[in-house]
Amino acid sequence: MNQDKYLIKYYKNNNPVTERIAIKKKIITRTLILIICSIVFFVMLTFSDASKFKGEISLIDTLIPLKIIMMISSIIGLIGIISLLVSLVSRNHFNHFFTKIPFKIKRSIFVLLDWFSILPICVVITFFCFSYLFIITPVSGDSMIPNISNGEHVFVSYNKEIQRGSVVILEVNQNDNFHIDETSHYIKRIIGLPGDKVKWTGNKLYINDEEYNESYFPKDYFGTAATNNFDGLFRYIDENGNEQMTEIIPEGYYFVMGDNRPISKDSRSIGLIPKRNIIGVATYHMNFIIPRGKIK
Repeated sequence: MNQDKYLIKYYKNNNPVTERIAIKKKIITRTLILIICSIVFFVMLTFSDASKFKGEISLIDTLIPLKIIMMISSIIGLIGIISLLVSLVSRNHFNHFFTKIPFKIKRSIFVLLDWFSILPICVVITFFCFSYLFIITPVSGDSMIPNISNGEHVFVSYNKEIQRGSVVILEVNQNDNFHIDETSHYIKRIIGLPGDKVKWTGNKLYINDEEYNESYFPKDYFGTAATNNFDGLFRYIDENGNEQMTEIIPEGYYFVMGDNRPISKDSRSIGLIPKRNIIGVATYHMNFIIPRGKIK
């Protein structure tokens, strides 16, 4: 019995016909993987907010190589699907053509497809993470100097709790903010929470009438010295689209400022930020994909 099993195994491993059939099936399988991954990617790309980020936060440059990989996958997958359909319609002609292709070439095609099919799977997993879990994104502009520089990459978690002092990425738009021409995405720091009173006067921050120690600034940093005073009167647009003014931050809204106070466009001019427009919390400085320290 053991000898029979050995002979069957030997036959499968050494019979070129069996190997040819197996290679053909594997090529079809890898082709289907490419086309399925391409469909999933472009559907996610259509509906994901991450692909629409622009302004101080943008994934445009990050997405270019991912799109190129998936376009190549789509083309290869489409060729494979067409070949499969032709084989079903004209089985004899297709099989006759397929058998004429040297076996070494078919095996080489399979090896290439086998390796390449890993890429679109990785791309789909990466973009899924960018859409629902986290992003690694470059920062454009100087509004967060000295803590975050122009061109620096940061790690942003979508699920981390918002606290005072958190650095967040957020959406601003014409319906929810003032002095905004089009939807854009900013990176700012949470200063005021719901229920807070906030003032900036004499180069000092006061929260609920008490001076607040901004420990995230270096001790020798004087970049906030030229900042205009903020009298503590908040402006915001409520859920009904009406402009409101208050001295206490209402529930569901946040007061944000950039660390580079003299040049930052933030809640002092655009108004309070609704919680629904806060996308995530920036937690780490990144060297592209390698963390290099926590964000203060």
